[in-house]
Amino acid sequence: MSAIRIIVAIVAIMLTACSEPQLTFDPDPAKGSLHTVDWPGVYQGTFPCPSCDGMKTTLTLIPPNQYKISTEHLGQTPLPFKNGGIFHWDKTGNIIYLDRGQIYQVVDGKMYLLNVESQRIRGDDEDKYIVNKIAELPDESLIRSNGSPQSSHSKD
Repeated sequence: MSAIRIIVAIVAIMLTACSEPQLTFDPDPAKGSLHTVDWPGVYQGTFPCPSCDGMKTTLTLIPPNQYKISTEHLGQTPLPFKNGGIFHWDKTGNIIYLDRGQIYQVVDGKMYLLNVESQRIRGDDEDKYIVNKIAELPDESLIRSNGSPQSSHSKD
């Protein structure tokens, strides 16, 4: 009987060790990336693309919650798709939601593209779903070109 218990315990430990870690954050938003990381700036990375050589993405985060994005499908038309809009922080102050649907976890010097369940993308290519901070923001007068009102509401 004790051999069965040992086997069950070993299987339980193996299953727990192999499960994907959940993103956990301190529930105090004052301790989140919003307040502890120098997050404004220009980020760049190349995401995997099934129909092209990669999607070169440049994302600029502008306080309090505006972004500009440029996406180029490598190996195809050299003209990038450019857009911008508003992003919202989650209640932990660690994740941002772009109004176009993308979700990023903000950490020091980089951001992870998350899946629709706000979890990191796992697998062989997981290190390809990162945009690294490549520059600080340019002069504020150059980036506030549309004059639209900005909101700082959080998304829960």
